[in-house]
Amino acid sequence: MISQTQTGTPRRARRVALGLAALALVLAAGGALSFRHFLARTRSDPGFTYRDRATFEKLLRRARDAQGRGDTGTAVMVYRLIVAVGAHGHSTLEPYVAAARAGLERLTPGSSGTPANPPH
Repeated sequence: MISQTQTGTPRRARRVALGLAALALVLAAGGALSFRHFLARTRSDPGFTYRDRATFEKLLRRARDAQGRGDTGTAVMVYRLIVAVGAHGHSTLEPYVAAARAGLERLTPGSSGTPANPPH
């Protein structure tokens, strides 16, 4: 004779499997919505992924190194990138933006610190 626990096991396993499948679907839908939000934000503000202190430190170092090597074009480009991206950033990024503006002023006296035709 078959015991009660043997007949209940497939039913319980099916319930657990359905619960896990539902959980996987909910997590996948949440991930898709989060990714869509990320894409929308990236389209409206392409610089937001670069707006952190570590990135600005690396960029500023790269610009200063280029300036030290005499590569004015690269230094100006990187300084302008810092100014453009940091213009809409948090106040903690302001020292980097100020340093980039100072670097631009040294390399291009009389410049406002932004490109002639800034990207939209």
